[in-house]
Amino acid sequence: MLGALMLAALTFNTAENLPVGLLELISDDLRMSLSAVGLLVTGYGVTVAIASVPLAHVVRAVPRRYVLTGLLAALVVSSLVAALAASYRLLLVTRLLTALAQALFWAVMGPDAVGLFAPEVRGRVVGALSVAGSLALALGVPAGTWLGQLAGVSITGAFLDRFPQSALAAAVATQALGMLGLYAFGAHQVAAVVFLMLMGGALGPVFMSTQNAMLHCAPGRTDIALAANSGAYNAGIAAGAALGALVLPLAEVRGTFLAGGLLAVESCTVLLGGGLLRAHRRPQCR
Repeated sequence: MLGALMLAALTFNTAENLPVGLLELISDDLRMSLSAVGLLVTGYGVTVAIASVPLAHVVRAVPRRYVLTGLLAALVVSSLVAALAASYRLLLVTRLLTALAQALFWAVMGPDAVGLFAPEVRGRVVGALSVAGSLALALGVPAGTWLGQLAGVSITGAFLDRFPQSALAAAVATQALGMLGLYAFGAHQVAAVVFLMLMGGALGPVFMSTQNAMLHCAPGRTDIALAANSGAYNAGIAAGAALGALVLPLAEVRGTFLAGGLLAVESCTVLLGGGLLRAHRRPQCR
């Protein structure tokens, strides 16, 4: 069962990220601008962000095997239609339908997977599912990013069960280091590979850590909690894509890495500040 869910996660993440590597081909084929084609990615993220919690609430009483079967069928149909689409409008509609399916998939897949195992190994289960997602990204990005995502997911999966609060801050700090390193030293090939591996290695662990935290915070309604986590994650994807579109013409590629790195530093500061506040308050709860 876990293997089937991993395969499904691989498929959904491949469908989500595939247009990123095909933007120019899609632009030429449909005779649309790159910015318009980029909306296929932004619109996908916005749809998942908005629809995740409402869809999870609507189907909360439906048996999960029926929900998962329907979602995979929707993915197959929408992907086939997208492959045959001859117009931008039809392609956009199929992308939004795929996004709706993914919004619900991440909400129901996580609880089903972790429910198969004891609570003390829940972090490793989340890690296994994230491996599949990272492999999907590896299909369209450099091998260095793939290696980074595989060294990050594997390590984080082992640490989630023992140090859940520190895992997210460490992943975000690694992401910040990777992006700021690319801004400062990206012109040097060896350095660029190293920092690309760091940045790529943090992608899976960030999602894993937030997902694991949501499972701990809402053990009674994990489907709604994971839907909220998926929605927030994709809201970040959409916002990041929009920010990159604004920064790129003004500061070129290095500027986008600087903007992303500074945002990651700010996030890490908030996480570390929250951890110190909890540690300060804990003795007062006795």
